[in-house]
Amino acid sequence: MFRNFLKCLCALLLLAGCASSGNARIDNVPMYGQPGIERPDTLKTADENFIQKAISGFGTREAASKAWYAQADKFMREGNLDYAMRRYNQSWLLDPENYQPYWGFARVLLEQDKIDEAILHLEKAETLINDPYQKVALLSDMGSAYTYKGNQNPSYFTKANKKFSESTELDPDYPNSWRRWAYSLYEQEKFKEAWEKTEKAQNLNARPFPASFLSALKSKLPK
Repeated sequence: MFRNFLKCLCALLLLAGCASSGNARIDNVPMYGQPGIERPDTLKTADENFIQKAISGFGTREAASKAWYAQADKFMREGNLDYAMRRYNQSWLLDPENYQPYWGFARVLLEQDKIDEAILHLEKAETLINDPYQKVALLSDMGSAYTYKGNQNPSYFTKANKKFSESTELDPDYPNSWRRWAYSLYEQEKFKEAWEKTEKAQNLNARPFPASFLSALKSKLPK
């Protein structure tokens, strides 16, 4: 499967470069700027050629979309936001009903401090997700995004708590949700609850909290 993906990807790299407009690369914008930016006929033709070649390599648009998403995630882990966005866009083009590229758009946008746009894509992903296992992590990401927004508009803290609660109800043993919830509650100045979530995350062997966070929490509310 992976070998087929690499072969198909190499064949399509030239098509990937077609998604540009003037000096600005429109493929670095979620959904190529649609629906606000009309897609030129030349790029629509390139899109169709890309889709057909991807289908020939993977059998279905859905399978190809997941493969391109996996490649996007690889670039995301490497910190290459431009290439990640381009692959997320191709994943979306292949299957607009796949929740994954919307999640990917949000991850890139959060790195760019475009919080409002990121939230829109996370909310879209939530309406489409059909994988309970992955939904746990998506809800946790939504909680973190709402927390970020909550520093500008405190009403979003309520939304953050709701998503963290939903995530931990789906899987009480997923440590990252408890870990992120602890950070969120600290931002909300709910220090007692922050300690509770911190200890829960630690008991589940979550990634260690930074010493600076634990020190700050202790200064607000000693254990």
